Amino acid sequence: MQQLAPWQIQFCESWQLPHDYAENVTDALSWFKSAVSDLQQPICIAISGCQGSGKSTLSAYFVAYLRAQGFSAETVSLDDFYLSKNQRLELAGSLHPAFETRGVPGTHNVKAAQTVLESFKNRKSLVLPRFDKSTDNPLSEDLWTKVNAPLDVLIFEGWCLGVPPEPEERLKLPCNQFEMLQDHDASFRSTVNMFLAADYQSLFSKFDKLIFLNGKSFKHVFKWRAEQEQKLIAKTGRGLSEQQIEAFIQSYQRLTEWGINQLPQVCDFELELDAHRKILNKQRGK
Repeated sequence: MQQLAPWQIQFCESWQLPHDYAENVTDALSWFKSAVSDLQQPICIAISGCQGSGKSTLSAYFVAYLRAQGFSAETVSLDDFYLSKNQRLELAGSLHPAFETRGVPGTHNVKAAQTVLESFKNRKSLVLPRFDKSTDNPLSEDLWTKVNAPLDVLIFEGWCLGVPPEPEERLKLPCNQFEMLQDHDASFRSTVNMFLAADYQSLFSKFDKLIFLNGKSFKHVFKWRAEQEQKLIAKTGRGLSEQQIEAFIQSYQRLTEWGINQLPQVCDFELELDAHRKILNKQRGK
């Protein structure tokens, strides 16, 4: 086992991770060091991957590395830009009932995310929103992360980052029971695809580099998502049941599988994961 730096030991202990986590992501850290080697301009690194693949942990790990080197860095998630429950109810009433559930393109405040990235690129102070999944609403604004000094690096993570819109032909056939029963006319998935093709692609274009945590199979998502909810319930007393998780993940199965198909050709660095999030293979992308 490799000898860990003090910042790595502190990170693993604060995140309650075994020390071999650092060894598992050695290649990712090596790539990251190269990506941020020239910090004359602010750099935004995006981390994409299916739900529960370890995006938040890797983002925090990169931030810990940068801070240990004396750089200023923060992380924000696409999840932090979710619309409030009431805003999604309005979408559900005007577009499709499934938009009440957070997750898919169309349920985020993409304009706010673009504003954050523009402020970051222009070395301005910024405020990073935070979302509370236990209440299904944004946290009170006084609990958002205020960044007064210019940042060197912003890590932006999210489950569909970098995913291109699907060809119309692919939208015709349902991919699961949710689509067969609740989207039999393909109106929901077509509208999601429309959102993805518009503002989301504009947001993605602002990323300097993209890492893809390739979970390889949608079958892993339920297991990983269940683990996330168990931690949330232990922390807050609130979270989704297994039955709710199974229903929840069906709405984004289509784009998760499309991302697995497409992102290896789009990303700058890919990490293939096994069912336990151990890295099977790594390779540079485009």
